[in-house]
Amino acid sequence: MRLLAYTLVWIAVLPARAQVSDFKGTDFSRADSVAKLYPNHPLTNLPDLAGKLTHSFSRDEEKFRALFTWVCLNIRNDYRLYLENKHAREQCKTEAALNEWYKTFSKVLYRELLQEHRTICTGYAYLVRELALASGLECVMVDGYGRTPGTRLRKNYPNHNWNAVRLNGKWYLCDATWASGKIDRQLNEFVPRYDDRFFLVNPAEFARHHYPLDTSWLLVQDKPALSGFLK
Repeated sequence: MRLLAYTLVWIAVLPARAQVSDFKGTDFSRADSVAKLYPNHPLTNLPDLAGKLTHSFSRDEEKFRALFTWVCLNIRNDYRLYLENKHAREQCKTEAALNEWYKTFSKVLYRELLQEHRTICTGYAYLVRELALASGLECVMVDGYGRTPGTRLRKNYPNHNWNAVRLNGKWYLCDATWASGKIDRQLNEFVPRYDDRFFLVNPAEFARHHYPLDTSWLLVQDKPALSGFLK
């Protein structure tokens, strides 16, 4: 199934064999319910928010589920900001120019996240990481390439961010940006719609549309080549 979409928003892909199957005995509906108790909670004190979301859980996977769900339900993908970033990136002719742009753009990005609860992929991944760390969970932001139909990818010009989280001693992959909703191309606006397929995804499936700069975050033994992914 192929639908037109954008790199930093929800896309439709072949059904993923999510690693969430590692937690067959876990009822994530309780964590989802807790996440819904704090709509539009301020982001001025992330440890406070993380504590509210996780204090009733003892298991890592439930804590992370509550955090992940809250981010997906409460942060909106800013399409205007996405287009601004996309246009500026395409104008950068060198990696140095790209890095300089990000220094300026990141200030706008995090201000809008904090004040308006709106962001793009970098803000989603940052917030997931910070909430997880505040809850005592190991979590990292992963930089790399996100591939969707129609996306022009260039080597050395990464265009996406997502997360890896360590739960009970094992690393898992997830993408809060793509899980949060999609862009309506006719209205040019974000439509919230949680997509569980991007929560703890099987690495082999994840690698079909995500390629990290640090290939250790592929989490697979037989690593696909970047050249093939870009094509």
